[in-house]
Amino acid sequence: MLEAFYATERGSLEDATINGGFDLHPELVWIDLIAPSQEEQQWVTDAYEQNLPTLKSLEDISSSARFYRDDDGVLHISTYFLTKNKNYQVDNENDESANMLTTVQTVAFILNKERLLTLRGEKLVAFRAFRARARRNDYDVDYKDPIWILLGLFEAKLDELADILEDIHKDLEKYSTEVLNNHHREQVLDLDDMITRLAQQEDMLGKAQLCLIDLRRILTFLSRPRALGSHIYDGEIREMSEDVRSLVEHNAFLFQKVRFLLDTTSGFINAEQNDTIRRFSILPSMLTPPMLVTSLYGMNTTVLPFAHGDYSFTAVSIIIVASFVIPTAYFRWKKWI
Repeated sequence: MLEAFYATERGSLEDATINGGFDLHPELVWIDLIAPSQEEQQWVTDAYEQNLPTLKSLEDISSSARFYRDDDGVLHISTYFLTKNKNYQVDNENDESANMLTTVQTVAFILNKERLLTLRGEKLVAFRAFRARARRNDYDVDYKDPIWILLGLFEAKLDELADILEDIHKDLEKYSTEVLNNHHREQVLDLDDMITRLAQQEDMLGKAQLCLIDLRRILTFLSRPRALGSHIYDGEIREMSEDVRSLVEHNAFLFQKVRFLLDTTSGFINAEQNDTIRRFSILPSMLTPPMLVTSLYGMNTTVLPFAHGDYSFTAVSIIIVASFVIPTAYFRWKKWI
């Protein structure tokens, strides 16, 4: 899929209809390729004389080559975005829990003085949010300058990560109530399922951390002198850098909260297992006295009391029952069972 945009007189972005390479005219300021075919990539190459990487090559880029400026002055940036992965959703899973399973996707940005080219494997929430914002252009940004499109996409990525962390925070507060409420934990909560949910949250936090650190490195690169050719973008870059720093700190706090809940839940599981083992260990102690009495009276001897007589069976039965009831009452008094 290939989508293109041009800037209006007031600086907002509008969609351009692309039916072939002949529609890629010089006035377009943003070309967005989503899992493009070879033909679509060739259209861009022929129209703008710009070679594009393949989607497979994006995954193999080393961390040291994720952003650079080539000999022609073209800026190349490869960065991570979070995306929902529906392949992991099971049949009985609702959308809310499915949202917790995400993957990291690499997106390529190629920026020159005239336009921005982006290449990605699938649709992303941050891109959709930025397009809606750029069409409205509430802050009167001049998107005729493709650098503002680049910074706008990074800001949309940052907003999405902030929303993800906020949702995780809300979920962790709910999980804390479920785990620490004794009645709910003992009567309703499935602790093994809670371990799975917390593991999903920790996995998402790790991927969010990866995206934040990657964005921080890019912003540091863009803040260097002559990186963008002008100082008019420095204020926006500094503001986003501060937001990244705050989100990294918040992400670290959420990591600690997840670890606390994982440790607490694991502790409750161990306590339940120990309680079950203790109950099975006490059971032989409860059965040993009546079994001993039964064994003694089962021997062929006359020295035991109540071994003979009309009421011997009744007396022995009472002794057997008493030998079971008395230890049981003691164990219950000690709250061992």
